Amino acid sequence: MLKVLFHIDEMEKWTLLIGNIVNFIKDFDKDNYSITVVVNGESVSGLTESIIVNKLKSFPKNVTFEVCRNSLNHKHIEESILPDFVKVVKSGVVEIALLEEEGYHYIKP
Repeated sequence: MLKVLFHIDEMEKWTLLIGNIVNFIKDFDKDNYSITVVVNGESVSGLTESIIVNKLKSFPKNVTFEVCRNSLNHKHIEESILPDFVKVVKSGVVEIALLEEEGYHYIKP
């Protein structure tokens, strides 16, 4: 199985990130992949915008989303308002390191 880690930390990169994921799914000729998107920094605000959330929830189940609690706290965003498909992790940067240790390929749009 191919394991891919997309990292987003800039609000203006959401459209690019979504396009990258769409292209990956379309162009990868197998169904055996796992994509994890780690959201931190200012981009956590995108998880409160309905246009972005609607696009994210349309992805298949093997595309998961993790958001940094430290960044949420910094931006004063309550975890309770996040979409239910988003997992909150203590630290985005630690999660990135752990996923890379598990063999995920890092991509930053």
